[in-house]
Amino acid sequence: MTRSKYWIVGFIFLLLDGLLVGSSFYATTIIRSLFINAFNLGPVAWDTVFSMAQLGILFVVGIFFFQGLYPGYGLTAVKELELMSKASTISFILLTTLSFLNKSFLIFPRSIIVMTWLFCLILLPVARFLERNLLSRTKLYGVPVVVLGDGAWAAEVIRSLQRVKRLGWYPTTKNSVKEFNLKNDKPSASIALLAYEKEVPISQKIRELSQIYRKVVVIESTNNYGSLWVEIRDLDSFMGLEYQYHLLSKANHLVKRITDILASILLLVILSPLMLIVGLLIKLDSPGPMFFRQIRLGRNFKAINIYKFRSMVIDADERLQSLLDSDPAAKEMYKSHHKLIKDPRVTRVGRFIRRFSIDEFPQLLNVLKGEMSLSGPRAYLPSELEEMGDYASTILRVNPGMTGWWQVLGRHGTSFKKRLQMDEYYISNWSIWMDVYIYLKTFGVVIFGKGA
Repeated sequence: MTRSKYWIVGFIFLLLDGLLVGSSFYATTIIRSLFINAFNLGPVAWDTVFSMAQLGILFVVGIFFFQGLYPGYGLTAVKELELMSKASTISFILLTTLSFLNKSFLIFPRSIIVMTWLFCLILLPVARFLERNLLSRTKLYGVPVVVLGDGAWAAEVIRSLQRVKRLGWYPTTKNSVKEFNLKNDKPSASIALLAYEKEVPISQKIRELSQIYRKVVVIESTNNYGSLWVEIRDLDSFMGLEYQYHLLSKANHLVKRITDILASILLLVILSPLMLIVGLLIKLDSPGPMFFRQIRLGRNFKAINIYKFRSMVIDADERLQSLLDSDPAAKEMYKSHHKLIKDPRVTRVGRFIRRFSIDEFPQLLNVLKGEMSLSGPRAYLPSELEEMGDYASTILRVNPGMTGWWQVLGRHGTSFKKRLQMDEYYISNWSIWMDVYIYLKTFGVVIFGKGA
């Protein structure tokens, strides 16, 4: 039954991908026909496009299949975004090459291929994320995994799998590694997750588990910050794992800086009317300035002034100290999360703009100045430096971000230590695909009001 559900979900993804690619070809054909008169373009009939669309569907779906995207269980959202984007690009390169070689470009305009490719780059990943979100709530979705481990680390692995349902790995049982006996178990199609701790004889257990389970995945408690792009090195029969902090690369930093400049200019132009209205509402709602400046820690431990729309009363610090002195529960929450759920310092307009993260918009000026990035680690307070501990030497080597990994995945309920771990994870695993995923998630956070 498990295998049949596996193929049903895979077929649903395949069918929807094919429909989206075909629809993209049809939509670009209509769009081009609308500009025939305006730009003196030659007409193109759908019959001409149809045969090319069939090949496009075949290429995209075929490459997706060989990349294991049907159904793609066990892939993180960022990795899936990377695979889909690369596969779509390769598919349309093949389509363009084929069109050129058989001279069909004489009657089939290349503009349709380019526009369809751009449509697919956006529509396919977004649709896939929505499909996974919906299907992960049904009984069809997912495959069973058996977690083998002893102690708190195995329990933490199980909680993580139960929380991140999109992975499609559902823990069915938890078995002790020490009590595992090869003779008493039969071959299984399930996946075994070995929650490895130091006292377990790892190499022996991998060999034994591989005789029973279809896949064996080792998750080490001493190496749990993860790496999406970890490199496996074969060192003369020894396996090595190569890790690096991707965002500390000078080339990656340059790419990110160019992206920040172009995007911040564009966003400032688009959002300027909204920012003007918000500024006027703040002035009408409560006495005080329109903007709020706060000193935060920037790159290389340099203090920077970050800009925000003022969302609190002007005597916010005094009110906070008074509240913490009188309310032990609030004091404990602020100590753990450095935030308060029901903050009495926030104004009426402040509650609204914070809910939709509009108060962060002026930080686009910080991005333009090179003090911040659109996405990156949290901008930490100078008073938090000591609490950051060893994480500071890594996190403060890059610009803080307006949004980031912990902001879109953890939000308000994340502990301070977990934020530090997620910021380090972001720096280690940074890629263009990761930033694109963060921007997509941020857009959803802003639109649906799941702000700070």
